[in-house]
Amino acid sequence: MPDQRGIKKKLSKLTLIFAIKRVILDVIDLAKYLYYRFLKKSPTGKSKIVFVVSFPRSGTHALGSLLANEDVGFHYYGEFFIFNAWNSQVGKINRYYPFFALRFFIEFRGQRKKWSYLRFEKTSLDASRTLGSISKLPGVHVIKIFPQHFSDPLLQSLIAEFKPHMIFLRRNHLDRFVSHKKANATGNWHTSSTSDVKIDLNPTEFDRFIKNYSKFYEDTLRSAKASGCAILDLDFKDLHNPEKVRQMQQFAQFDGFSDWEQLVLAPTTRKQDSSNKVQEEFLAKTGKTHTDFEFTRITL
Repeated sequence: MPDQRGIKKKLSKLTLIFAIKRVILDVIDLAKYLYYRFLKKSPTGKSKIVFVVSFPRSGTHALGSLLANEDVGFHYYGEFFIFNAWNSQVGKINRYYPFFALRFFIEFRGQRKKWSYLRFEKTSLDASRTLGSISKLPGVHVIKIFPQHFSDPLLQSLIAEFKPHMIFLRRNHLDRFVSHKKANATGNWHTSSTSDVKIDLNPTEFDRFIKNYSKFYEDTLRSAKASGCAILDLDFKDLHNPEKVRQMQQFAQFDGFSDWEQLVLAPTTRKQDSSNKVQEEFLAKTGKTHTDFEFTRITL
């Protein structure tokens, strides 16, 4: 059996080495910041920000596999604003935001040790300045937004300021709730099979789950609509429809893009749960049907 103390010691040492390296790189990047701040003219190259607005266990990992290809300018940030993903563009943000990468790294490590919602707003980093810096980098910047990544007022102000393209992704409430409970029970969020995991569903908790996430969806959709954002509203099943996938990729990419063969039309992620046993037992107990819990699209 591996020596856990030895593993932790090695990880701590690697973290320290990376932190020292990050400090050195950020100091070096100060020269780049001064260059871009005072000498270089407006950034060349097109840039677009795309928000993927959704919820845990809704298929965003699969969606990310369809929009993650840096060779054609797709930069997928994942749960960037909750410090739950590192991206190759983090260091480049230093060009317009001094010591961003170092501070992001510190919070990224802190989030691993003790999870905290709304963490970005509790740091010295500024969300508006961060997005403003990202918008100066060439390419399509796809960022996942879940409830409690930002407070609602801050999220709505960012939408109004930057008018990102908005992709909303919905999934059946029951399927999402079961998947979420299984992931929490096992700690396996993306890889190991959860088909045989047994869980209990609390109807009161489930009802609160539906109401909270439905409100977030509607409030954010209204904000995007009022701000004049381009909007694409997708269902989980659309991720397995090649025509819908291509529509999503076209929505996110720049006009005039032609290298479509570089983008896959089917998710490259692994399906964790191939069993509907928990759902079937819950439906039999409550007298409901699966369609009673569809996360339906709202038309404003």
